[in-house]
Amino acid sequence: MKRLGVIPFRRLVHIPETCRPRHEFCFFLHDQCVRALKEYEGAGAHSVEVEFRGMDHGDRFAEIANESDAIEALQQLGYTSEARRVVMNTISLAMIADCLHHLYEALKCLEKRKLVVALNLLRKPLKESLIYLAWMYEDSDDFYAEFMRGSPHGLSQSRLGNTRREILASAIRKLDSGYCFDVESLIQAVYRRENPDGLERYFQHAVHLVTTKYEVTRTSPQNFNFIFKNPLDDDVYEVVYGCLPYVLCFLSFIVIELFNEMKGMDKGARSAFRMRAILGMQVTEGSGASELAQALIGVLETNVSCPDCEQDLKVTRYNMARILLTESYRCTSCRRSQSLPFSYLF
Repeated sequence: MKRLGVIPFRRLVHIPETCRPRHEFCFFLHDQCVRALKEYEGAGAHSVEVEFRGMDHGDRFAEIANESDAIEALQQLGYTSEARRVVMNTISLAMIADCLHHLYEALKCLEKRKLVVALNLLRKPLKESLIYLAWMYEDSDDFYAEFMRGSPHGLSQSRLGNTRREILASAIRKLDSGYCFDVESLIQAVYRRENPDGLERYFQHAVHLVTTKYEVTRTSPQNFNFIFKNPLDDDVYEVVYGCLPYVLCFLSFIVIELFNEMKGMDKGARSAFRMRAILGMQVTEGSGASELAQALIGVLETNVSCPDCEQDLKVTRYNMARILLTESYRCTSCRRSQSLPFSYLF
């Protein structure tokens, strides 16, 4: 498939051609989450307004907050739900921002064939942030209670490793589009060192120069992990982009739902994102068009024509991907690029 137009072509020259559509899809997901983050921050959607129930509560709040902090003040005055919202909103914004920063830099490093750096940057958001965000989404009460205990042990990765599958499975069940995801596929892609097509082997080799604990990740004789790896080899890219679009699609759905719980998102925008992400993943991975995609193709080809040459739109796989990810298409007759605001359909 040709370049889709999500990012400039000059940034794709070092990405293997077979991986370019999936790389652009990953950037599409990243950019959609960043856009939501900026909009929520800009609108102050994470702020919590508190209407004090007592005449003296405002003064008491200021006194307690000055001595300790605002959360403690709210709790002491009986505003426990407001305190909980402040904590959850603050954690959500900070963790999502940190996650997106890592993903952006990782994708940029992949464009420069800095594989070891990219894998180090991917490890934190995919192995750690993903679980915390999924936990916050699927059972915010449990997450909040554990966070407020004051001990880091209940939040440690060693503890979460025992409940990882349950957290992800519960989050999938809660998602409106959860049918698109499978907990075993997520586990295999990110956490299973035994999976030769998963990311965990590469994460371990990227982080450590020498690995000896497990046979499947053991450093080969007279070698250091990745030190002598030819950066022009494409094998790592094939594995990374065999997993990354699927995992990032799930992560982006969790991020959008956390924003929606913070403050209700426009239903049309939320539906449009889900549709673009699901169909975009299918198209860029080369999957066969679903019944929904076929129905959309029929509607578009019947109702859209090129404003320059007046030829009816022909929805090739390339044009379908462009419509979904860039809201534009290239006329197959006159070859001009045209805008098609797909999101407005919702």
